[in-house]
Amino acid sequence: MRNSRPYPIDSLFGNAAEMGCVSLSKIHRRAIFLLKINSAVSTLLPKPLHLWCRVANVRQGILVLETPNASWKMRLRYEQSRLLSALREQILPSLLSIDIRINPGLARKKEENNENCDL
Repeated sequence: MRNSRPYPIDSLFGNAAEMGCVSLSKIHRRAIFLLKINSAVSTLLPKPLHLWCRVANVRQGILVLETPNASWKMRLRYEQSRLLSALREQILPSLLSIDIRINPGLARKKEENNENCDL
């Protein structure tokens, strides 16, 4: 049977190790960390590129970037070494490499945002 008792909201942001789950505060810190890296990447990339690039994750010293298609991925690959050295100097000294992945959902989101702006 499932335990359906209400929990105080403070317990979700506190130490939830005794419950065997990840606390919301840890998820919140991770999201802020990724947003900070995303803004740093945006400032380091040329203007046309930073509109079509997003930080997806950082794990085991590898920065994962997403882009909507292969042509933007190719442009990012030209900037990869410069971006890697700049990020090592500024934010992540332990960064080993950058992995660029294609996420077609980014193109759809950009199109939806452009349509909403035209209204």
